[in-house]
Amino acid sequence: MDVKAFLKTIPEFAHLPEADVDVVAGLAKVSEVKAGNMVDVQGEPANRFCIVVSGRLGVVLDLDFGVRKKSYMVTSLGPGSMFAYSGLVGNPSYTAGSRAMTNSTFLEFDVAKLDKEFEADPRLGYVMMKMVAKTIASRLRAMQLQLVQQYALSQAE
Repeated sequence: MDVKAFLKTIPEFAHLPEADVDVVAGLAKVSEVKAGNMVDVQGEPANRFCIVVSGRLGVVLDLDFGVRKKSYMVTSLGPGSMFAYSGLVGNPSYTAGSRAMTNSTFLEFDVAKLDKEFEADPRLGYVMMKMVAKTIASRLRAMQLQLVQQYALSQAE
């Protein structure tokens, strides 16, 4: 797989200088997961950051209210989507998990190696963190809309 070519299909990477794309591509490991299997698990050490290459993943949130534990799929992700970014934003463990809905391929990055690269090149770190922030903001907005929709439906009954 041509990792660099794939990264350049993501709008934010397409605007990066070639040298920066080369650096990020050089840190990527191509991984695969079979449908139904977890990629990252809520509560485990957040030492990887990933981008979906092909297939679909579901973001899974485990909730335990003391009576019983239940998993909820809060969104699904396709090619170009970032996930497992908890470690990049300072969380020691994943705040949610990711389960493959289909056989999927993804790019995997070691968070410690990315952090080291961002320290060496703060501009690249800024661009990457801006992408992560946009991802977090869009997921938060989607969840807000889901909550409002659920509230509106409950009020209509």
